[in-house]
Parts: sequence; C-alpha cells; structure tokens
Amino acid sequence: MSLPDPTADAPLLPLARFRLKFAPATAADAGKLASLRDAYLGSAWRGAFGHALKQSVCVTKLAECDDCPLVGSCPYPYLFESRTPAGAEKLRRYPFTPGPYVFEPGQPMQGALHLAATLFGPAIEHLPTFVQALSRAARRGLTSRRVALEMAGVEAECPPAGGQQAQWQLVHEPRRPGSVLRSTRPAAYAPPGQVPAAVRVRLLAPLRIRQNGRNVGPRDLDARALSGALVRRVSLLTHFFSDTPLETDFAALLRHAGSIRLEDVELRWRDGARRSSRQAATVPLGGIAGRFVLRGDLAPLWPFLWLGQWTHAGKGCSMGLGRYVLDAAPGAGSQKADWPSPVPL
Repeated sequence: MSLPDPTADAPLLPLARFRLKFAPATAADAGKLASLRDAYLGSAWRGAFGHALKQSVCVTKLAECDDCPLVGSCPYPYLFESRTPAGAEKLRRYPFTPGPYVFEPGQPMQGALHLAATLFGPAIEHLPTFVQALSRAARRGLTSRRVALEMAGVEAECPPAGGQQAQWQLVHEPRRPGSVLRSTRPAAYAPPGQVPAAVRVRLLAPLRIRQNGRNVGPRDLDARALSGALVRRVSLLTHFFSDTPLETDFAALLRHAGSIRLEDVELRWRDGARRSSRQAATVPLGGIAGRFVLRGDLAPLWPFLWLGQWTHAGKGCSMGLGRYVLDAAPGAGSQKADWPSPVPL
C-alpha cells in the first residue's frame, strides 16, 4: 500500500466545535473562581461531566452499564464509556474505544470561565444532552472547592472557508426565553492543499505519549513517535465515528516519519496529576510542553498533522491533553494566513 496523497487521501472525520461560557452562580463562587487557576480543569470537567451525564439520562439506576438492557441505546455509555462494538476490527482486546469528544478548558478570565468542546461524528446529534450535562455539572461545582457556575451561553465554531479563520457564533442563551439548543451540522476540516516544507508545532497542553510501557520525554520525542500517536488516534476516531474508516499503510508512514527532522526544539516535561474516584488513586498527567519545528517531506503526514489540531494526540485527549496548533515556520513555503487553524478560547 502506498503512502497517502495529502489531498485525495485525507482522513475524513466529521466534527463540530463549541464554546460554553459559565459565570459564577453566587458572589461566594465569584470569590473562589480564581482558585480554578491552580487546577487541571480538563480532568475536573471530564469527571464532573460523566457524573452529571449519568444522573441526567440513566433510567435504570444500575451501578454498571454492562448489566443494563439499555446499554446499546443510552447516551451515557456512548458518550462517556464508549464500548468496543462486538466484532469490531480494531481494539478487539479492549472494552472501550476513544470517546467521541475532546475538552479544551480555559482559565478564569474577567469573572467568567470558558470551555471548548469538539464532538465527532454521530456524537454531534447528542449536543443538547451533552450541553445539559455540562450545565448540570457546573451547577454542582468544580474541583474540591465546589465552585458552582451557571451556563451563560453556547457558541458554535463556523467552519473556515476560503482561507479565512473560523468564527464563533452564538447559538444558545439559557437565560433568554425561547432559546432552544439544537444539534448542528458537522463539518470536515480538510487540510490546505499546499504542503509546507516545515511547520512549527506549539503544544497548548501536555503531550503524553507512551511507548514500550514508558513515557516519551522531551529528549525522546521525534517525528516517528509523534506520527505514531497521531495516526493511531485518527485511525481509531475515523473507524468508530465516521463512514470513511482510514485505510493507509501505517508501517510505511512511520518509516517515512523517520526522515523528518525536529529543529528549533524548545521542550520540557510538565508534571501534573488528577484524582481518580474510580481508581481511588492519584493518576499522573505529566507530559511534554513547548514547541518545535518539523522539517522534511511532510506530505504523507500532512493530513494527520492538520486534523490532529482538533483531535489532539497521545493519551488523555478527551480531557484536553495533547492539544497543539500549527504555525508557519521560516522557509516553510506557506503563509499562516492560508491556514484556518482552530479558533482559540
């Protein structure tokens, strides 16, 4: 099997991106809002979302979804505990698939807190349920400080067109009478046709890659390790959440990645941890932070590098880890204005 053509063979993953704005529920919560700066909010949001989603949609109240007769139709296992379908070609040995969403948490700013979320494939149809669960989670309170928040608005990202940057559009105001949140149409974020000779990768959240049972550190990261994480991530998402599963020669892609150089490397290890109520333990969340330039023949990997800006890469993607954006690098042969990257918070 040959290497993919960067335009004809680009993996197609329908997705939709949203931004939710929250305001402190009370004056006391406003005073505690600054305490959220010290927390890893991706983990806090994901945990609170899972609890709130189950409370919102579970009708049997069984402790385990596997014992429930509604497990095949309930939004909770689909969105939060996505199970590997019987007879699946991928992940046959694993009970769960990657979740059909990622969170991109913002920090408290001007008395408000933002949370961006990207939904993949059929999960977009569950947007009202998804948002309602987040609203319920926010009212219950985030982190051990129980900072209670009220949802103030929901915005959708309008897909970029004609080389222009995407924009946010208000689609729901909970406090406005008659404001109804409906599912939106997915978009395919195809890569630009012009492949640069080099690209700068800026890590916006720790990149956590495991190889041979150990973490890939700043000195170990190379194009092959990054490409392996990206191709695996995109392959699984397109397999389970799109009508066009990725078909490519993974081994050839990784061999090609070995010819791509990392330059202008500014990387460090960033420690982090979260408390897992399920495991009753503290789970490490450390990963690589910083930036670097990829230089070489990027064409075969360009679709994966591009789509990875929305899917993230590595472990912990659903809670926001592995998030990055691409910038033009000196001598890249392309201009940043031609690249409609994800709109920041």
